[in-house]
Amino acid sequence: MKVLLVQSWLGGDGPPVYPVGLACLAASLPGHEVACCDPNVAAEPMTELTAKVRAFTPDVVGVSLRNIDSTNTRVNISYLPPFETVLETVRRDFSGPLVVGGSGFSMFAARIMETHPAIDYGVYLEGELSFAALIEALAARTGGDPAAVPSVYVRAPDGTARLTSPAAPGGKVDLAGLPEPDFSVLPLAPYAAVPWGVGVETKRGCALSCLYCPYGFLNGKAYRKKDPARVAESLYRLEHEQGLSRFTFLDSVFNVPAEHAKDVMRAMIARGVTLSWSAWFTERGLDREFLELARDAGCDTVIFSPDAYGDGALKKLGKAVTVAEIDAAYGLVRDMGCFEVSYNFFKNPPGQTLFAAAGMLAFLLRAKRQMGRRAHFEINTLRVEPHTALAELAAREGLIEPGADLLTPVTYSQPTTLYLDKFFNLLLRAAGK
Repeated sequence: MKVLLVQSWLGGDGPPVYPVGLACLAASLPGHEVACCDPNVAAEPMTELTAKVRAFTPDVVGVSLRNIDSTNTRVNISYLPPFETVLETVRRDFSGPLVVGGSGFSMFAARIMETHPAIDYGVYLEGELSFAALIEALAARTGGDPAAVPSVYVRAPDGTARLTSPAAPGGKVDLAGLPEPDFSVLPLAPYAAVPWGVGVETKRGCALSCLYCPYGFLNGKAYRKKDPARVAESLYRLEHEQGLSRFTFLDSVFNVPAEHAKDVMRAMIARGVTLSWSAWFTERGLDREFLELARDAGCDTVIFSPDAYGDGALKKLGKAVTVAEIDAAYGLVRDMGCFEVSYNFFKNPPGQTLFAAAGMLAFLLRAKRQMGRRAHFEINTLRVEPHTALAELAAREGLIEPGADLLTPVTYSQPTTLYLDKFFNLLLRAAGK
């Protein structure tokens, strides 16, 4: 089978990010001819997509919808119109099976299948095994049954779509049985210019319970860890065979579990990986020994997402961290002098108070004064997403109807401190953000 994998277009919003999902799918399709297209790095996105479809003449087209919108940004930007443009562009020259997957699709799968009849099949949650099995079923011109493939939405003759059985308990695949992503499917250069443009994962799953986060739904709560030596070998090849100079770890939180992260970094050092990198860290349990190992392994940017700066708000957000731990971790990073540090906060999360907001601003000003250009901050809006505890809270408080599909963005603000939204919006506009 000739399989064309397409990253959905974002309409020009933001710098490009390497479509690791497509690289994972491509590596899982031995014996098939695979080509990839990412309109986000094309000068003429739909013109180049059209040319790719016509030149490659695929038997199947798969489109990855990684994000529905820009999520927790001050101005929410929907990626559904560009996605629909991709579907329309593909369909002008292709009448065969059109498959959609990706985390954005999985978050809203039933609704997207209902509202986009151009889609024949939808791959739900992690797609390496399900998509490969679907391709095999479609390749079997006689006897292949896509409806027998687990974790796939299949469209009936009357246009309705139904989900087949889950792929595995929790719908999660065993990473040990998967090949490493095939990073050769698209040139790295357009993405390598972005500090976080190329991502590598060491594990999937997250045992933390942040109120707003869908990772537990998408990847499960249990950690499925890659062999550290395998991660290091993949990075060595990216550096020495494809000329990569820096990357970011895709793990939702890199330093949990800490021992696995240490083993990955030790394996990188032992293999001779000299790449620079960044990662998301949690402040809890972070110590100088871990940061020294991270420095020696090439880390130059530490990213934190405490989201609030008051213990009440942190508890309401489900964050496994306290203000004291935020301060202690900041002090470590500052005093070592070898890292840049980035922070994500929300303007007005559940449990927010005027005192906590003032404390956050004081913290940001102190960090800027002490670290200057090495300190970076984002103060974001909190988007309510399905399959999260925040959606349940929003329903209890009457912000949304129970079971709302949330395809149309809804943002959450602590009701008693709504004035903080206006204050931070003015502050961010003044800062040019």
